[in-house]
Amino acid sequence: MTFKLTGEWTTNINSAAIRMYYNRDKGGWPEDFYETIGCDDVFDKIPGRVLDLGTPVGTLGTIPAQLLGLRPGIPVAQGLGDAWAGQIGLGVLAPGSMALITGSSHVLTGQSDTEIHGEGFFGAYSDAVMPGQYTVEGSQVSTGSVLKWFKDNFAADYTAAAEKIGLNPYDVLNEQSRNIRPGSDGLIINEYFQGNRTPYTDSKARGIIWGLSLMHTPAHFYHAIQESVCYGTAHNLRAMKAAGFEVDRMVACGGATKSRDWIQMHADVPGVPIVLTEVGDAVVLGTCMVAAVGAGLFKDLPEAATQMVHEIDFIEPDQERHEEYQYYVDKYCDTYPQLCPMIHDMVDHEADKTDDHTDQRRSNVRID
Repeated sequence: MTFKLTGEWTTNINSAAIRMYYNRDKGGWPEDFYETIGCDDVFDKIPGRVLDLGTPVGTLGTIPAQLLGLRPGIPVAQGLGDAWAGQIGLGVLAPGSMALITGSSHVLTGQSDTEIHGEGFFGAYSDAVMPGQYTVEGSQVSTGSVLKWFKDNFAADYTAAAEKIGLNPYDVLNEQSRNIRPGSDGLIINEYFQGNRTPYTDSKARGIIWGLSLMHTPAHFYHAIQESVCYGTAHNLRAMKAAGFEVDRMVACGGATKSRDWIQMHADVPGVPIVLTEVGDAVVLGTCMVAAVGAGLFKDLPEAATQMVHEIDFIEPDQERHEEYQYYVDKYCDTYPQLCPMIHDMVDHEADKTDDHTDQRRSNVRID
């Protein structure tokens, strides 16, 4: 993108560190690693210049300026990946806080003064967001997308009722499930509908539902899905804590923040306070902050954050609910390891059937 805009061939430290194993503490690119996996020719292709976030890359060329309707010659700054733009837009630039970026999936990302590693999370990555610090990452692949799956496929009555009175179907579902007790009367769901990113990093993981009884209603299912997402967040935080990374608050943005009950649940389950900021689209704000630094309006991202990120709400966890939830978090965490072999076998079985079907279709194709 920056090459098309400026003619300069660079990459950003965020993508290089988090997605390409670049480590300034160890001299930059891990050439031995790329050679070992047979990808040593990558260095003929990737940019040699790795720039910090907000570093001016060059100026906007004439042709791209015409295509974009902008003035030629304006500065172009080095950007970064979307989730970490969200982290910046939430003002999570120092150890102690964790960015919770919610939507169809969840991303948890934060900063550490020291390089830490452990099972169940990604990182720590040197200089990926802030020079001299390390970034850790956790991620849940399916979160809001599972709620949408349930709404679209199993909540037609609620959706119809909501549309009739001009309400959002999620608001109706939230209202119907509001008084269900923690644990959804024994209904546990693992939200691994599209695999698990952390703490298992398992593409063959699949969703699990157990504890069903005849007393459970659609509202119980909806509530249990909401809880499963919060259990997954708590599971990620447990993995990080086991490696020595602890947070005293999460700063949240995205779809989950539109539901006060669900964002309160995100605080209650792990027992961590949640801060909300003025600009809900933190990814866009973070991108603007990086651009502002690149344009020289601020000397660095922390200075930009003091002027552009404004906290407006602080959600304390309910300690009684937090204690009650720990039993169910434990059951959630225990579920997948016990069923993992069966799930892998089923995924492989279905994949073999798909391959056989594809082969059969190909064998029936006649080429004249």
